[in-house]
Amino acid sequence: MRLPGYLASLATLSAATVALSQTAVLHDGTVVTLKAPLESFVIEGSIWNIDAPNRQIFAGGSRVTIPATLNGVEFVLGNTQIVNHEEVSFGEITAATFDRLTDTNAVLRDYVQDTNGEAGTIRFGPARSMYSTSEARGAVAPGLDRSPQTEKSIEDAYFFLVRNAYAMYPAGTLPENFLGQIGIRTETGGYPVPNSPPPPRRFWRYPASNGATLLAAGSVYVDAKGVEYKIPDFPTKGYFAHVIIAETVLIGNLVASAVGNPNTPDSFVIGETLVLLNQDPRMPMDIIGIAGAPLSREWVAANAPVGSFVAVVGHGIGEHVMFGEAIEVDGAFDPAVGGWVGLIDGATRFTPGRGLQFRGTVVPVAGNSLTYQYGSNDVFTGPVLSLNAVLVIDPLSDSATFNVRDDLLADPVLRRQIRFVLRNATTNAIIREHIYNWADIAGL
Repeated sequence: MRLPGYLASLATLSAATVALSQTAVLHDGTVVTLKAPLESFVIEGSIWNIDAPNRQIFAGGSRVTIPATLNGVEFVLGNTQIVNHEEVSFGEITAATFDRLTDTNAVLRDYVQDTNGEAGTIRFGPARSMYSTSEARGAVAPGLDRSPQTEKSIEDAYFFLVRNAYAMYPAGTLPENFLGQIGIRTETGGYPVPNSPPPPRRFWRYPASNGATLLAAGSVYVDAKGVEYKIPDFPTKGYFAHVIIAETVLIGNLVASAVGNPNTPDSFVIGETLVLLNQDPRMPMDIIGIAGAPLSREWVAANAPVGSFVAVVGHGIGEHVMFGEAIEVDGAFDPAVGGWVGLIDGATRFTPGRGLQFRGTVVPVAGNSLTYQYGSNDVFTGPVLSLNAVLVIDPLSDSATFNVRDDLLADPVLRRQIRFVLRNATTNAIIREHIYNWADIAGL
C-alpha cells in the first residue's frame, strides 16, 4: 500500500529524526519536553472532538495537544484563517484563538456577514461541521463539543447559501434537477418539479459527511509531573498540523460566474458543480493567478472570461456543491498587484552534498530583473545572485519560470530562508520582495 504524502516519508524515519523540536510551551505556560525514550505518532484521520479549554483535538484515536509555542516560535494550524470585516487576514488559528475551531463559535460568534464592496458575503458561516453528520446530529453528551441545534444551523446555512447562489444563474447553466441533487427532496424522497415551489423544509436531505481531518506528525512530550502530551513537531508544507474539513479538488473550464450580494456568496460553475467562495470563518479563501499572485473576488468576477481554466481546492458538500478555499485561475494577473514571485509547490528539495533544488515563477518579466539571496531570521548577508539568465519566458503572459539545481549556498542550519527581489531593470526600484523558509517547505 502506498502511504500518501508526508506519511510515506515518515515511515522511513527514525523516532530521533521525527522529533525535530525539543521544548514546547502549552497555552497555560506549562513547559513540556521530549519523553525519553522518544515516542512518535502520525495521524491522518477524522476529527472526533475538540477540547477548546485544553487546546486538544481528538482524531485517529489520539488526543493531540496544540501548544502555544514550539522551540520559542508560535504554533499555528495550517489550512486555517482568521479575517476581519474588510477581509484582511490575521493569519492562522493558534492556541490563543483555538476556540474558533468549534462549530458553536463559528456559527454564532465568528462569522463575518459584511460584504466586500459590491461582492458577496465574506464569511457568512459554516455549511459543514467539524464532525460527521451522524455524530453532530446526536444528543449532547458531556465533554463533546457538539449539539444538534448547532448542526441544524449549519445545515440550514448550506441550503440557504446554495439556493441563493443557484438563483443567480439563468436557466440551463446548471442541470434542471439541481435542487434535487443538492438535497431538496419531496415527501417521498424524490426530486421536486423544476421551477415549482420547493417542498417543505422537513423533507430536505442534507448530504451525509465525515468529520474534518487532522493531519499531524510528532512526538510525546512530558511536563514536570510526568503527564504526557502528543504534540506535532514534524513539519509538512510549512506547518506542524493541518485541519481540513474535506479536501475536494475540482479542475476544469469556467462555465459561468456570478457576483453575490449581502445574502449570497460569489460563485462560479465548473461542469455541473456550483462552487461558492468559502463561507466558513475557520477556513481560508484565497484566489491566485500567475506565479501565485493574489486575485480579488471583484477582479475575477469582472475579468475571468467563460472558458478560463480554473483549479479549486475546498470542502465539498455532497456531489454537486463545493466551497472553494484555494482557487487558481490559469493565466490571470491583476496589474494592481505590481509583481509576484512564487515557489512551485513540491519542487523544493535539499540533498546533502548536492545542495538545494527549487523551481518558481515570476510575473511580470518585461523590463524587470530577478535576484535571490540566502539568510535566516530575516537577515540576509550572503551573495546576491541573479536569475535573469535562467528565466524561461512566456511572452504571451509576460511571466517566466526558473529552475535552480545543486545550489550549495543553501544551508538547512545557517541559511534556511531565501529572499527573492523583483526590480525595475532601469530604475532599480523594488517592485516586489518575497521571503520563503525553504527548509520548512522542504520538510527539514
